[in-house]
Amino acid sequence: MLSKHSDIANGTSVSASLARDREAVRLRKGGAGKLALFAAKLLVTGACFWYVSRQIDLSQLRSALFALDFRWATFAVLVVVLQIPLVAVRWRSILEELAACGARITRAAITAVTAIAIFFGQVLPSVAGEGVRAWFLVRLGCDWRNALTSVVIDRSVGVGLLVAFGFLALLLPSGLTALGGYRNLVLFAYGALLLAGALALAFAPAIVPVLAGWRYSRWVAMLAADTHRVLLGPKSPLILAMGCLIHALTILVVWSLGRAQGLALPVADAAVLFTVMLGVTIVPISISGWGLREVAVVSLLADHGVAPANALLFSVEFGITLAIASLPGALTWLLYPISPIRSVRGHPSGIESTKMAGARE
Repeated sequence: MLSKHSDIANGTSVSASLARDREAVRLRKGGAGKLALFAAKLLVTGACFWYVSRQIDLSQLRSALFALDFRWATFAVLVVVLQIPLVAVRWRSILEELAACGARITRAAITAVTAIAIFFGQVLPSVAGEGVRAWFLVRLGCDWRNALTSVVIDRSVGVGLLVAFGFLALLLPSGLTALGGYRNLVLFAYGALLLAGALALAFAPAIVPVLAGWRYSRWVAMLAADTHRVLLGPKSPLILAMGCLIHALTILVVWSLGRAQGLALPVADAAVLFTVMLGVTIVPISISGWGLREVAVVSLLADHGVAPANALLFSVEFGITLAIASLPGALTWLLYPISPIRSVRGHPSGIESTKMAGARE
């Protein structure tokens, strides 16, 4: 009997050991994959900068740097910082439509989390920055589903409005709208994306039941239903207005950085540059758009008489402006306490109230 029990125990131990080994192998493979992806993006960024550097006259770059008007550059940084509470207002409005605003998800808390996430979005891939937003929101008492849903919807609103701004910018009377001969192709692509988004939103009530009937698309169905409710709900005008204001302020940032370099950019040109610089950032093949953005800006402005050195400085200045403006998020991360709500095993909501904690003690 003892031998039998011993065999069972040994078998259980071996099974557990094998399970742990498989999990360790899976984690190692996942870590290796992420490292390889990061290395590939780093290689693309380096290759882009190498390509641009071959067109740069260092003496022109030095002269352009010394001629930089830091007053306009400082103004641009302040405008980007101003966007942080606007993003927070948009995000909290989405949470209110999802009925996911708990007692701890105040305006101040959401603004703090937004600032922290923007900082992480500068030092990590953008997906990691969005993950940080969801993680901190869960620490404030939101459940994971609503946290992830709100982040996805907020991100989608920003990208969708970027496409809309880009479509309109390419219709403006600007010399930059030619896009090296690709204007019509880009207009068609943006128009198709906007039409697809509008149709998906309009027919979401009919699509959701179909998706909900399949096991692997239920989360997509819930996301589609939540998106339809948020973007067509009472808060939708505020959400869209905040999104439009944020993009308009980014165009102001581009215009201000042009003034900092002595480039008299019309608003239409600034809008086209805004579309290009943020549009390439969405393409996930480089580190936060670095390198890819510089190639696009240098190529675009070179056709309009701007020296490659000045165009490179303009693009790098834009990236540095975003990075500097994200530093309040680093300070918030260090000083603002976002302690998690303790969970109770078996409690329906998964949240322990102070009263229950005191009763147990």
